[in-house]
Amino acid sequence: MAIDAELATFLIEPIPNDMDDVLGTRRLLAQLTETKIAQREPLAPGLRYHDQVIGDADGDLQVPVRIYRNENAPAPCGALVFFHGGAFVFGDLESEHERCVRFAHQANCVVVSVDYRLAPEHPYPAAVDDGFAALQWLRRNASQLGVDPTRIGVGGASAGGAIAAATVLRARDSDGPWLKAHLLIYPALDNETSSLSIEQFYRAEPWDGERTRKMWSMYLGGHSQGVAAYASPARALDLTNFPPTYIMTAECDPLRDEALSFAQRLLEVHTTVEFHHFARTFHGFDVVAPGSKLSELALDEQVAYLTRELSK
Repeated sequence: MAIDAELATFLIEPIPNDMDDVLGTRRLLAQLTETKIAQREPLAPGLRYHDQVIGDADGDLQVPVRIYRNENAPAPCGALVFFHGGAFVFGDLESEHERCVRFAHQANCVVVSVDYRLAPEHPYPAAVDDGFAALQWLRRNASQLGVDPTRIGVGGASAGGAIAAATVLRARDSDGPWLKAHLLIYPALDNETSSLSIEQFYRAEPWDGERTRKMWSMYLGGHSQGVAAYASPARALDLTNFPPTYIMTAECDPLRDEALSFAQRLLEVHTTVEFHHFARTFHGFDVVAPGSKLSELALDEQVAYLTRELSK
């Protein structure tokens, strides 16, 4: 399968994602992040963000978040809790900054980006605990944030998609809140890593099946038996009562087929699913290749979904 010619130009330089050298990769990513921050354009008028540390209801957790809001949006507005990608071991609040800016600006919603704890230092359930704490905090503080508590969604990209789906499961299984939207962008959902696409792209750039298996081992602390659904959402036996779900996949992505399978299972229990598959693309293309035609199309479609679901 050939990669789109425009996207291929963004793969000339290797992308830091060495699962055998997590600390070294983090240092390289930090250097790249400094350069990106220096090159950022000013925010659009009325768009604001700030960082803060939030706590859970019991005061046991302290979770860093970045909150984006469009002061020109009608109040109260919808909100999205978002989880960055990074194979459970990389990434921070800068990783998906541009995406979150775009969501807040164009979808007129508050975005709470979560700096969840990373593996292998903090394996499951640390990231899911942080994510659920952020969702509960948003519900408790909705009025202060100008958010309609009945219009809250959860989303994530790649490993962040696993945390997003797990957060939806936990919200459904506990005291809520009921969610209006569920956004999964080339999500990691299945720790068994046995799909055709895992094998098809077992050795590939910028992401492959071999790295995926190492990722899950680090996230699960080396455990592979009896994995909980909150750790690996594909393990959930019951997918009923999910909110309307958007799932995006990339053709040349080892995670492609597990996302497709998850979409099919949601459809079988009558969940509304909006499925977007991008041909000739690779994992993370809309972050790796900013400004490309396919990346712009993908981001526009994500914004359209959030606008529709969180404005009701």
